[in-house]
Amino acid sequence: MAKEISDAEFPKEVEQNQGVVFVDFWASWCGPCQMMAPVFEDMSKKYPAIKFCKVNTEQHMAKAGQYGVSGIPCIIIFKNGQEVDRLVGFRPAPAFEAEVKKYA
Repeated sequence: MAKEISDAEFPKEVEQNQGVVFVDFWASWCGPCQMMAPVFEDMSKKYPAIKFCKVNTEQHMAKAGQYGVSGIPCIIIFKNGQEVDRLVGFRPAPAFEAEVKKYA
């Protein structure tokens, strides 16, 4: 299950994590973000070995700014606390799952 995290929780949940973390930067007013949300949630259930986190950019802007998030949804993939890839824009389930499988 995807976990909502704040800027304050980000270091512990993502940057200090020794594993793979998918972080979805999103906003409530963003249509593509709303379309991406159930796909992201489904993958979090299907791939429990991978951590899935969500950051609401309306409430938590610091990390979005730090990582240069300019378009949303923006899913940044971290491995051992380092950014290894990013996906900007909506991805249908098969395309997103193909990305997730690279890290499973």
